Amino acid sequence: MRKVVLLAGSAAVVAGAAFVVGRSRGAASAGVPGVLPGALGAWVNAYLDRRLHAAVAGLAGLGPDDDLLDVACGAGYFLTESASHVDRVAGVDLSAPRVEIARRRLADRIAAGTAEIRQGDAGALPFEDARFSAVTCTDAFPFFPDPDRALAEMCRVLRPGGRAVVDVNPRIPDGTESQRMRGPGGEFRVWNDADVRRMTEAAGFADVSITHVLGTDSRVLNSLSRRLYGTDEETVVVAVKPEPVLPAEDVKAEEAVAVG
Repeated sequence: MRKVVLLAGSAAVVAGAAFVVGRSRGAASAGVPGVLPGALGAWVNAYLDRRLHAAVAGLAGLGPDDDLLDVACGAGYFLTESASHVDRVAGVDLSAPRVEIARRRLADRIAAGTAEIRQGDAGALPFEDARFSAVTCTDAFPFFPDPDRALAEMCRVLRPGGRAVVDVNPRIPDGTESQRMRGPGGEFRVWNDADVRRMTEAAGFADVSITHVLGTDSRVLNSLSRRLYGTDEETVVVAVKPEPVLPAEDVKAEEAVAVG
């Protein structure tokens, strides 16, 4: 997401306006927040997000027994490139054109019954409670109209003990206030680490940890990012949905069974 700002400011360095529009999650696409339409925009997003996708997949610890949901899945590159080994995958995105591209990319898995792609809002995920063992989200969160609600929805669709890994926003310097910013893709929000932790815990998560990862493999973009923002890193939050707390009488009953 930060890369669109860098690309807009250095169009001569990158491959022109298509990259600028293509990276922007806030650029208009079929009337919803999205990116450059069609296969070109999908490829641009995937190319620039390679390092971030790898980092998120690694932090999620995705394995062959997982049932994964990728929120704001776009054209499905994370699901095909970073989660091909996962037992079952699902994606949701607000953009109908992106959903169609993702469905084509995952056509074989959809036909086999191990994948599904739905159009929907991150603030009202079209999935039942406790469906997934893992939830991921990259390069979209700062543009969500109601990020607190989106986090709560991610927690809702996770099973107890399930984990969420969310690329929250470009890292902002320690001591900086959370704020709204404006770039070529429109207005977006950034949060400091303390506010990221607060909002994640308020959504119902526990065991919240925050890490910072490089957003791209590009030395040029990383250098420009350091000049503009003082950092070339993304803030990623990792959190777990806690197990339900048993009523006191149920705890005593379990303890009695264990002793008996």
